[in-house]
Amino acid sequence: MMNRNRQHKGPSILAKSHSLILVFTTLGITLGILIGTYWYLTLEPRLVAHAQSQANTLAQAQATLLSKPLSITNQALLELKLTRAMDSMLLIRDPSIESPLIQRIEIEIDYTMVNIQPDSFPLSRGKDECLDCFISEVPLFHEYSRSLIGIARIYTGRDFIDNLISNVQQKLLFSSIILMLLLTLAWATAEWLLSKLRQSQSNLQLIIDAVADPLFVYSTESDLLLKNKAAESLAISELKVNGDYDKPDYLPPREMISSVIQKGRSIKYIHTVKRSHGKPQRMELQASPLSIDDTIAVVITYRDITEHLEIVDELQIKKQQLQQLAEKDSLTQLPNRFLFTKLLNQAISRAERTNSLLAILFLDLDQFKEVNDSLGHDAGDELLITTANRLLHAIRSGDVVARLSGDEFVILLENTKRTEDATSVARHIIKTIRQPVTLQGKRLQPAVSIGISIYPEDGKSGERLLQNADTAMYRAKRQGRNTFRLYNSSMTASIQERINIIGELETATEENNFVMLYQPQIDLYSKKLIGVEALLRWKRTDDELVSPYDFLELAEEMGLTHLIGQWVLYNVCIQTKQWHTDNLAPPRVAINISASELLHDDFLANVENVLLTTGCAGEWLAMEVTENLFIQRLDDAAHRLQKLKEMGISIVIDDFGIGYSSLARLKKLPIDLLKLDKVFLENLNKDSGNLAIVQTVIDMGQRLGIEVLAEGVETAEQETLLILSDYRIAQGYRYGKPISAEHFRDKLLHS
Repeated sequence: MMNRNRQHKGPSILAKSHSLILVFTTLGITLGILIGTYWYLTLEPRLVAHAQSQANTLAQAQATLLSKPLSITNQALLELKLTRAMDSMLLIRDPSIESPLIQRIEIEIDYTMVNIQPDSFPLSRGKDECLDCFISEVPLFHEYSRSLIGIARIYTGRDFIDNLISNVQQKLLFSSIILMLLLTLAWATAEWLLSKLRQSQSNLQLIIDAVADPLFVYSTESDLLLKNKAAESLAISELKVNGDYDKPDYLPPREMISSVIQKGRSIKYIHTVKRSHGKPQRMELQASPLSIDDTIAVVITYRDITEHLEIVDELQIKKQQLQQLAEKDSLTQLPNRFLFTKLLNQAISRAERTNSLLAILFLDLDQFKEVNDSLGHDAGDELLITTANRLLHAIRSGDVVARLSGDEFVILLENTKRTEDATSVARHIIKTIRQPVTLQGKRLQPAVSIGISIYPEDGKSGERLLQNADTAMYRAKRQGRNTFRLYNSSMTASIQERINIIGELETATEENNFVMLYQPQIDLYSKKLIGVEALLRWKRTDDELVSPYDFLELAEEMGLTHLIGQWVLYNVCIQTKQWHTDNLAPPRVAINISASELLHDDFLANVENVLLTTGCAGEWLAMEVTENLFIQRLDDAAHRLQKLKEMGISIVIDDFGIGYSSLARLKKLPIDLLKLDKVFLENLNKDSGNLAIVQTVIDMGQRLGIEVLAEGVETAEQETLLILSDYRIAQGYRYGKPISAEHFRDKLLHS
């Protein structure tokens, strides 16, 4: 396996270049010094050799002799002396030879030539030398001479050798000076290059140190050539890459480096590394090719993207959550309106291609608001979740159920062959939803109203189908609830009327287009006025007076009941105060309040403020609430009712007998009066069951110490039966219809 410490031994790129330049410069200077020394030490031998060469050249020069017929022995010695002119030769007789025939003769070049071949001879610098040459028999180029045999001496002058040496010395000195200048220039150039190289190295290191990410330069043999400071802080020895093979742990895969070198382009690689302590890290490596002279290297940058990827993963989760929030209902996890609309449009496209039907079932829970207000929002949410689960089990696997808003659900039935298929599903859903459910420990029986629209008969767009199914659903609610209705075109007028009513009701709330009517409550025995109920009416633009039974549910849906209730309370208190000021006040004025009003956060504070502002005493008022208030949140309701009692206000339970109250609940509440619902007075003389209920209620009230009022008395016969059943207080058309405050004032004046 490769030595992991190898990366610390490799020199840097710039350091290697610096060393190479220094080595070659040193070698060049050393070689120059050696050559110069050798040149100088071999000067004299070279001078001698040169001089000898010159002498040989002179000795070998052709000499001319003027020869005349003369007699000379073969043993005659001739003395030859060369002049520097080298264009003539003097032949001088040796004085030791007695020969009258030979005199000083100056020989011209034009005459007979003789070849002189001297033997080897030494020369000494600075001395005159005599060169003895044996002249062998040679032919004379003269018709009178045949040969010349003897010894010749050649004399060289001192000035010749001196001049020769001086000439060579000058050349050597000039060459040495040139060589030293060249060596000095080479050394200076090398030093300049090295300084530039060192500066470049420093600048390059500063540049790569400025890179925030760890950076390494590796050779193909995995030698570390260069790194920055960030690389030193990486503590890379602690990193362990997934997978184990013959390479340093922190290098990318071998095939990646090979690919970078072969293809000549950068490659990114992400892998997970583990430290010896701490959680795994995810590193992004980028490898790029780098050519250094004839060497191919790889530049590798490391980036710790662990935190980045964690953020990306978190963003992906957030994106999924946002998508779920955008397409799913957070409470039931069903598709919401946005997703359902998309699925519906896709289903319509499929139905159009296959020429098939599809059905939309629009569902709304009956009296859900009462449950939500009475039991609390937690109970309401629990009911919605239960309903969603029941709907999922009531449909086919290919169908879609979604929650649009509040207590509104919608079902998409694809591949519907006929209308009866949709109505069959609606009946099954009503039966399923109708099953009892326990909420907050209380057993309830939910109900649902369903509207049905069919594609393409009732609309060819998703928006139109939903709108028409919604219209049919409201028709089902108005026709008894807990049922379904198929859409037909005549319903459109009704829904348009509903839209108009909504707009008018909003305007009425803003402009206080309401009036109060008052209906008397009578003592059955004395026929005296003992109380009055204040009844709200909405005065429409055509002066029609609309009963709360026709708009209160819509006002609840629109969230207007609290504002309307504030207006009612204020105006009743003003009127009651006025009656008391005029000494015409009835014993008690009753005001109807809804469960949502009573449980509103600002209700009690608002009552106190109105009483203080108007000067109306609490003892002059009574507040009527329905039994549905006590489905749950009994303790909260009881607390609020007790606060009203402390203000002097009487508490009345309205519509008693048709709601959810029980004796156990009644005992917990500060109740002053029970109002028996008018439904029990119908056919009282013929329906023994109703009569029994009437008698039971009055008996219960007497046992609990609570007064009971019979509501809806219209005939003398009903009045008689009530008196026989021991009822004392009654209210109804027999004693007077609801009338305005002005008319009621007149009634009070004559009572």
